[in-house]
Amino acid sequence: MKKRYHIVILLAVVAILGSSCSKELLNEKPKDAFSPENAFTDAQTFQLAVNAVYADARSFIYNDNGKDNGGYPFREYLRIGTDVATVGQKHRPYLFVDFTYLNSTHEAATYFWDKAYKTIIPRSNTIIDRAELEAAQWKSETEKTDIVAQARFFRAYAYYTLVNLYGDVPLIDHEINTPQFEFERTSKETILNFVREDLEYASANLPKNPDLVPEGKITQAAADMLLTTLYLQLNLPDNAIASSSRIIDSGYYRLMTERFGNDLTHGGHFPAGGGDAFSDLFWENNANRSGGNKESIWVLQTANKVSGGEAGPSLSRSWGPYYVNLVAPNGKKGFVLADSLRGRPVGYVRTTNYFNYEIWKGTNGNDMRNSKWNIKRKWYYNNKANALYGQLVDFKAKGLTDTIQYMYPMVWKGDGIIESISSSTTPDFKFIVYRLAEAYLLRAEAYLMKGNTDKAAEDINKVRARAKAAPVTAAAVNIDYLLDERARELIIEEPRKITLNRLGLWYDRTLKYSMDEPTFYYLTKNTIQKHHALFPIPQTALDITPGLKQNAGYN
Repeated sequence: MKKRYHIVILLAVVAILGSSCSKELLNEKPKDAFSPENAFTDAQTFQLAVNAVYADARSFIYNDNGKDNGGYPFREYLRIGTDVATVGQKHRPYLFVDFTYLNSTHEAATYFWDKAYKTIIPRSNTIIDRAELEAAQWKSETEKTDIVAQARFFRAYAYYTLVNLYGDVPLIDHEINTPQFEFERTSKETILNFVREDLEYASANLPKNPDLVPEGKITQAAADMLLTTLYLQLNLPDNAIASSSRIIDSGYYRLMTERFGNDLTHGGHFPAGGGDAFSDLFWENNANRSGGNKESIWVLQTANKVSGGEAGPSLSRSWGPYYVNLVAPNGKKGFVLADSLRGRPVGYVRTTNYFNYEIWKGTNGNDMRNSKWNIKRKWYYNNKANALYGQLVDFKAKGLTDTIQYMYPMVWKGDGIIESISSSTTPDFKFIVYRLAEAYLLRAEAYLMKGNTDKAAEDINKVRARAKAAPVTAAAVNIDYLLDERARELIIEEPRKITLNRLGLWYDRTLKYSMDEPTFYYLTKNTIQKHHALFPIPQTALDITPGLKQNAGYN
């Protein structure tokens, strides 16, 4: 956000010290320590609490890395083990390659559960409940509803993620002030309708004009993006059309069709005349509206090395091949680290052949999203000590080692200024959660649900036209085509696991499109089962909450 608010952690701590035996000294009356009782008094302190939830959401969506898994970013558990992506590291089969590892102690199952129930949900509940108390002094009803609407959006976002990862989950809709252990799981349908109430409130009360709020603040359009997705899951296509149309027709957002930004070379990565409008969308200085991007709807803000801030998600490190380890067919090292190759990516995520090749068939290279500025497909040996220096890497060359982790097409979408050539971290990168192109694709899905393939094709073609791709015919539009288009447009951005679970297609599509390679990657096709669509309930939650039950298929 433009304003760097300090994050205030509210603690109910009271210390009564004194030598007098007066009974009054035994009465706990905190006067100068922050507590929930004395902190939530005006809009400013409420907003400080909301800012803490923004930070929670930022970690929930992209930023936390594991400490016991070699620093693997948890966000990728919503992208790997799907039709579009797998893991590029053979020594980590537990990263959704061998699904026998997925159990109640798996870090993915624990991470999203804990982040939701220990941070976003309880903090949002506290804000929502205390906004109604007499201690809260509001200058206007609008001032209050703005605060509550932000909190209700984040609570909805957390619950929407939970039900699509775990199924039935406990519904906690109020602040809890005393220890409780008797929680039971609430039906997915009930949770989704609860989310609907929160999002409809948020949509009605959040600001409409993104130019009148700080960068990163939730607006009506952000609420409508999630609300549209929810309506689709509830099989309410007319509602989804209405909510997505509010975004598309608002006049505040537009698809970016021309080059923009103050650095068309992207830090020198592109030569003069290189790049295109699609690549500009994600360059680290261009994600926000202040960078000229009128397509972005919700962008997670970064503040590297600032108290209360966090660095960017370092997507180049995660999504790029570990090229520096590639041994060329002549048995010698093929590459050395280079800034032009985004430093030192390590192959945390490898796109599947479905994404790399299948969805681009028949495009004749015209689709901007498949241009060399957006997907690096041609790699040239850059080790001057190797006789193959300057030659094109042949992925199928005999003797080339490991094209699973060390060499494959790389999506440039996570491009930014790297902090160190040996780490590939991009601390100032801004992550786009929602943008207008997805609103068109969601509305297309709603029209498809109604059987109106003409209107669905019309919306899809708005997105394809920007990419300079050939228009799709109405007869060709079905849910598989729409998922192909989402992959082309939203790779890396989209939490694909949630999209496929929402549609009930995770198992079928992952089984069909997961990596079909010998030795290691056959593991996915051999171990994946239908119950893996949902994560197991974490063992830590089961241990302390007797009323919970494990998801079917897990011990």
